[in-house]
Amino acid sequence: MRSEEIPEEEPDEEPEREPANAAAPAATMVPAVGAGAREFEFKTEALSLSELGDGSTLATRLTEASKEGWDFVQVLDAGDQRVIVYRRGKRSDRQTRPVGFFPPSKS
Repeated sequence: MRSEEIPEEEPDEEPEREPANAAAPAATMVPAVGAGAREFEFKTEALSLSELGDGSTLATRLTEASKEGWDFVQVLDAGDQRVIVYRRGKRSDRQTRPVGFFPPSKS
């Protein structure tokens, strides 16, 4: 028979706490978005209630705007008319410059 004593473990009176000035970790991650990714230009067009309800005017206007690069956002109530709101990404003001060498011009 062994006569070794088994040490009794005493529970901690207070759990260890982090210092109050420690930075808390962020709860959610925020995605990084490029500088120009959220810049838009907007365009509006007014329609009467009869044009909106005829079934072809709205479709025609949306198709034409789409061909020009505009995306449909929503139709707003403006009293006796409705306003179509479009948007597209802002285009840069800089002109595109060709890169490389051009052959000498023949004069």
